[in-house]
Amino acid sequence: MQGRNFRVRSLSWTSSLLLLLVLVLLNAVSARSATRIDLTEEGLYTLADGSRSILSGLEDPASIKVFWADVPSRYDHAKRYVAALLDEMAEVSGGRVKTTWVDMSEESGEEEASELGVQQFIFQVTHGKEVRQAKGYMSLVIEMGEEKPKVLHAIAGIQDQLEYEIVATIFQRSRLSKPVIGMVSNKPFNPFGGGRQPGNFTEFEALLHQTFGSSARTYINLDAPVPDDVDVLVLARPRNLTEEQVYRFEQFLLRGGRGIVLEDPADLENVLGRAAAQAEPYTSGLADWLGHLGVTVERGAVGDFRFPSGFPRSRSEFVRYPYWPQVQREFMARDNVVMRNLPPMTLYWPAALSVDQAKQEAAGRTASVLATTSAGGYRRGDLTGLGKAEESPDGKLLEEVPLIVLLEGPLKSFWLGKPVPGQTPPAGDGEGEGALPGMPALPAPPGDAPKDAPKDAPKDAPKEAPKKAAGSPDGDDGDEGADAEEGDGPARLETGDIRLLVVGDADFLDDRLVRAWVTRAVNGNVGPAFVLGAVEWMSGSDELLALRARATNPRNLEEIDESTQDLVKHVNLWAIPLLVILAGMTMFFVRRT
Repeated sequence: MQGRNFRVRSLSWTSSLLLLLVLVLLNAVSARSATRIDLTEEGLYTLADGSRSILSGLEDPASIKVFWADVPSRYDHAKRYVAALLDEMAEVSGGRVKTTWVDMSEESGEEEASELGVQQFIFQVTHGKEVRQAKGYMSLVIEMGEEKPKVLHAIAGIQDQLEYEIVATIFQRSRLSKPVIGMVSNKPFNPFGGGRQPGNFTEFEALLHQTFGSSARTYINLDAPVPDDVDVLVLARPRNLTEEQVYRFEQFLLRGGRGIVLEDPADLENVLGRAAAQAEPYTSGLADWLGHLGVTVERGAVGDFRFPSGFPRSRSEFVRYPYWPQVQREFMARDNVVMRNLPPMTLYWPAALSVDQAKQEAAGRTASVLATTSAGGYRRGDLTGLGKAEESPDGKLLEEVPLIVLLEGPLKSFWLGKPVPGQTPPAGDGEGEGALPGMPALPAPPGDAPKDAPKDAPKDAPKEAPKKAAGSPDGDDGDEGADAEEGDGPARLETGDIRLLVVGDADFLDDRLVRAWVTRAVNGNVGPAFVLGAVEWMSGSDELLALRARATNPRNLEEIDESTQDLVKHVNLWAIPLLVILAGMTMFFVRRT
């Protein structure tokens, strides 16, 4: 009996030692292995399907150089993540993505870093009670084609955005036909000379250049026709556009261009820069044209008393401000790829958008409301007193108010059968000299020949019939709805299919808020990501949208009630001891039998 007990104890000790040895070996192997098990809800640490599609179809080689040296050990997990991510990209691309970890122990490594614009970072290192500063490298450089290498600094800090940044850069540089993205923005006026100067949207313009490289043009205006190679045009906070400028924008849409209009009747300067009682809504100059499309940008501002955003009044007090509504996921059109994975988005004094669905149906066009307030939304008809934070929903008509609208389908020009804005109509085309706009020309006195008639023409010679505008009800459609303008100008388009996104706010692209978004100082301001995603969708970059949504979706912990907190606490306290006791009892009964 004693010998049997000795053998049992020996077997138990041997099994325990072997189990401990296996665990140590597995831990050592996993610490040095690039294998990852992604347990996150959305697979944040596994290459997305869009990344696999782009990288597997890559034809040109891409080089990624990692500069990592003298980084504190607390960032070792980030280094393992970067290595595993790049290894997976290299495997999916069939070796076309090549990764090099630059040896920074040699002087040549520092020289290469300097040539590529890689910065040194200062880290705080703790030794016991002593805290000192140390310099190191923690950057990544993407080289592909003849364009300037793209440097991603402090890659441990952008770990959740790293996949998107790398894949987006490779995708944009590998496209055979690169879309051209234009932006028309309202620049602040410089009273000291020099005309318009950079401002308001400078930070977002920089984001466009970072995303689309040389294909981004942020200097376009509507004083001349939009260049033929522009594919997507963003109108950010348009102000008092002339009829000629609106006409050029419509011509751009009719020829197949895609448009994004960011209306903004009440902006930061308008509300905060002057007395609240004197605040007046700005006008974009698009009201009549948008009305022709069946969309009305209402005066005033929209609030949401159910889901307001706000601002800290002090370190201990946070003020909820209803006129900075936060659009929740449940009030976004999740069937649209732009909105599908977008986190809650804050707007700042947005305008309400009204859609005439009957007009859309009559035109054969689709108007989709992509975002609204909650049922606690309120249409405020004026801007007076917007600086007052405390306001009650009592006595107000609360409803879901549309804030973002997408128009898709056929459009007949607002100037169908009318003269081109800014041009004097020729005599005989419906308006004569001295006639008021919209009034027909007076008939010539009896016995007088028309001005265009030859001198020897009979007095009763009939006038030449005026040319009918293309696409007009009684005219010939001609060449796909196009008719040449007078002179050497471009062909005039009267009909076409359009895709136009109208948003009731532009403040989320203001420089201050874009900087807050880039530095993650304000989680709710995802407006820049929304506009960039819309631009990518309109330019045919659908694969990148899911990646951008994963990169901009904050991973905030959900608040739980006190009873759930107590349950979690007791599970943490008693679950492991109970499991150990259960395992011991199981082993005891197994040995007995």
